[in-house]
Amino acid sequence: MIKLLATDMDGTWLTAQKTYDRAKFARIMQLCREQGVKFVVASGNQYYNLLTRFPKEYLPEMYFVAENGSFVLKGREVLNIVDLDPDEMRTMKQIEKKYAGRPSVWGGVHSAYSLKSYGDEYYRYLTQFFEKLTMLDSYEGIDDRFFKYTLSTKPGESSDFAKKLKREFPSLDMVAGSDTAVDISKVGMNKSVGLKLLGQRYNISPSEMVAFGDGGNDVAMMEYAGTSYATASALPEAKRAATAIIGSSEDSAVQDKMLELLS
Repeated sequence: MIKLLATDMDGTWLTAQKTYDRAKFARIMQLCREQGVKFVVASGNQYYNLLTRFPKEYLPEMYFVAENGSFVLKGREVLNIVDLDPDEMRTMKQIEKKYAGRPSVWGGVHSAYSLKSYGDEYYRYLTQFFEKLTMLDSYEGIDDRFFKYTLSTKPGESSDFAKKLKREFPSLDMVAGSDTAVDISKVGMNKSVGLKLLGQRYNISPSEMVAFGDGGNDVAMMEYAGTSYATASALPEAKRAATAIIGSSEDSAVQDKMLELLS
């Protein structure tokens, strides 16, 4: 029996144009309500960005595992925050210094932060993923609690760069959030942590969960859930972790599979 559906966003739920079939979503939410199924958005993206993707009337019924599991909410109610401790922040600063030439983003509770020096094109790119985004002259002196640090890569290089970073800085976790970015966070912090929290809170076992994803940051979640699906364009590591491969996000494959499962 299915009690929880969890989906990644970019490359999974959303098309390349950041859209999805709203009518199918409404039908999914209706079936979830009727059957007592939790609908979970599990993303490396910022919570405030995720909020903008869905009609407000559904938010009280939705769950969010944002920032790769570090920020878990039911609607607007915060259920859990796991931020970086002082030792982890010092290591993050070492990474920031060593790879200062790569565009980057700090993910915090109140905002995401990046640098003006990366230019207007990078800023416009970031606005796809961050509703709250602060552009700075320097990363020094930010007053916030941080979840992760993201470094940009060339297309297709993120998986290999994540492995390289892990060898250099084993005290932190690195995953390919997409084919052009590596997310760096607390060891053991991933989307499965958020699913486990929700499972414990609502008495849902992994075997009663279904997860959908496409990136390296979806692997732990897909392995944790009893059933998981990777989209056709998923990274190789996500496909290996999946129970099965479905179609493309461009063709509403995730929405169609959810409707099939709920029906």
